[in-house]
Amino acid sequence: MKYIRKSFSLFWLIAVMLFGTVSASAASAKPETPVLSGTAAGNRVTLNWNKVKKASGYQIFLYYKAYRKYKCVGRIKNRNITSFTLTGSEDKLYTYKIRSYLKQGNKTLYSSSSKALEIKTAPGKPVITRIRVREESGTLIKWKKIKTAEGYQIFRSESEDRGYKRINIVSGNTTFSYADTGAVLGKTYYYRIRAYVRNQGNVVYSELSDPAEAVMRKTIMIGDSRTDMMKDVVENDNITWICEVGMGYKWLRDTALKTLQEQMKGNEDIFVWLGVNDVYNISNYISLLNEEIPKWKAQGADVYIVAVGQVTKDPYVTNEEIEDFNARMKKEVAGAKYADLYSYLKKQGYKTTDGTHYDNETTWKIYRYLMSFVS
Repeated sequence: MKYIRKSFSLFWLIAVMLFGTVSASAASAKPETPVLSGTAAGNRVTLNWNKVKKASGYQIFLYYKAYRKYKCVGRIKNRNITSFTLTGSEDKLYTYKIRSYLKQGNKTLYSSSSKALEIKTAPGKPVITRIRVREESGTLIKWKKIKTAEGYQIFRSESEDRGYKRINIVSGNTTFSYADTGAVLGKTYYYRIRAYVRNQGNVVYSELSDPAEAVMRKTIMIGDSRTDMMKDVVENDNITWICEVGMGYKWLRDTALKTLQEQMKGNEDIFVWLGVNDVYNISNYISLLNEEIPKWKAQGADVYIVAVGQVTKDPYVTNEEIEDFNARMKKEVAGAKYADLYSYLKKQGYKTTDGTHYDNETTWKIYRYLMSFVS
């Protein structure tokens, strides 16, 4: 009995040692884990890795957010191949892993998966949304945000189809405008934008945006005697002044609009500052402006409705009537931006010379406030 027990114990010991050795041998036979790197160009990603000698091939995995797991997107059956190109979409972040495998008879041994590698494809093609040229502030270029971009490059040329030179880099993805103060007034410029991302030190660029021409924008002020007074005070000949003392709705309809159409070239900022003389014409103002503003905008203009400012001792209108006029203009005139001059003056203070017209200091305040919308 003792002999049987000893024989069984010896057999068990041999078996443990034998199978343990086999397991250790199998574990040591697993191929090494490749080290993954990669680059991007446009919407294509090229993955690279080191050659694993004791391997039959490699498997490429891509992480799918929808499934919250990796899926095999490439199986390379030749260990000497150490690169793989995939086509995806622009403006995307892809995450990859790789592992090698070794075929041993009917068995396949796999290495551990590599560390995850994130690759950004090239950002989408930028779109310039607006170019505004002002004598006081230069050329302002605005563009749409691109999701994965890490920055934007701005290019300028005096020719639409050639000769573009980079003039600035806007780093990060929070600023989508640039003021080109180096532009020379009187010259015609064209601008293009491209976005970029970085992958392990490599910079990937988007396509250049379509060229956008910088056109000098003009300011047109339409108004009554308050506007006429501002014209005399600021003496800015770069502004087109369409104004007449004591005028209101009928003058706007019959005279001012004809003059405006003669002046328009499609690159204007139009300010309409009327109503103090005829607040009772509010419905007519709203109807006329809602008819005309879409036409102006179709030609490329921006329109600003300026709230009527306060009076102090005007015998024909009260501030309560002005407030009602302003409220309806703000609410019912469509397609225009609203410059709330009434609230601005209430906060900043104002003085009149005769109860209706403002002194020079207040007039300068109003002018700077209005120009802040376009400068």
